[in-house]
Amino acid sequence: MPKKVLILTASMGEGHNTAARNIRDALLKEGDASVKVLMADPYTRTNPTINKLIQRGYNTAINRYPQAWKVLFGLLSKRGLVEGMSPMMTELVTAVKGLIDEFQPDVIGSTYPVFSLLINKIRKKDPSVTAPFFTVITDSTQINSTWYRWACDGSLVADEQTAEALRKDGVPANKIHVLGFPVSMAFENLTPAAPPQNGRWKAIFFPSGRLAQTISTLEALSEIKNLQITVLTGRRRKVFRALQEAGLPKYGSLIGWTDEMPRLMTSHHVFIGKAGGATVQEAIAAQIPFLVSHVVPGQEEGNICLIEQTGIGALAVGAPGKLHRLICGMQANDGAIWNAWRTNLAALNKPSAARAVARFLLDHAKR
Repeated sequence: MPKKVLILTASMGEGHNTAARNIRDALLKEGDASVKVLMADPYTRTNPTINKLIQRGYNTAINRYPQAWKVLFGLLSKRGLVEGMSPMMTELVTAVKGLIDEFQPDVIGSTYPVFSLLINKIRKKDPSVTAPFFTVITDSTQINSTWYRWACDGSLVADEQTAEALRKDGVPANKIHVLGFPVSMAFENLTPAAPPQNGRWKAIFFPSGRLAQTISTLEALSEIKNLQITVLTGRRRKVFRALQEAGLPKYGSLIGWTDEMPRLMTSHHVFIGKAGGATVQEAIAAQIPFLVSHVVPGQEEGNICLIEQTGIGALAVGAPGKLHRLICGMQANDGAIWNAWRTNLAALNKPSAARAVARFLLDHAKR
């Protein structure tokens, strides 16, 4: 009989979808031809207008009102707020139940926290829903309790620091599995960038936040003559056009959306951007030091803590001059600081984590 794996995700930040896609791809690689995988965002089965408003509100909050988002994020971690919103989740519960009824999975994985609450509701109403359910936590070190405060069959985490945070908050040790973050399997076959040749350094800059800050940051970095910058704007077309009109970066290249992140990360010496869960873990897989230029308070603070605790980069938030000084310091003494960061990155590297997660799910699929 074929094993069926359902992967639940949500488009609230790209990290959830990134992890889900990589798990799906690894399942198709690791399983035999009979393995069937369904990756689904249940929110798309609810009211599409409301769903788009939620996504837009989330993006607006983290970019324009970060302190307000931090307050809300903290409240979400306290028992009662999310639970009190249950009447508003009826459509979402129906959507998840519909996916389970249609696909009949043997095991369910989730890369978004709220689904553990919904699965508990579904199981109470329908005891026939017995497929094991596991949550893949995409944040590190400081974890919002919505990831684990509702019962599930296990939490899959990226590192020991995150596992310890869960244990301290009462999660049984036998329910915590340290498998690494499921990055793209492309990282398995890529070699990290060699030390700079002839003093020429290459940086990736993934701007976020306000456009004015992005422009002033690039102008400040342009003063470092031996630094070539590849700017990635993703799907932010207005930012791309604005930088193009401003002639930035002065030394390097400007790229919009790309599906070549593993190759780009392993061909540059330092990554500059916000500390999203997936991005930080991809940097670890690429062994590229991380300079945090923008912070989303609350959900990304744990990722910054991971960077600083493990010594794989630094916090560079504030005036552009701070980032300028950090890069110059990184380059000094034949790149002594950069080499130390690279050594620490090698110790954390788990480029095959997606395969480990896939094998775990297949091993726990209900026979």
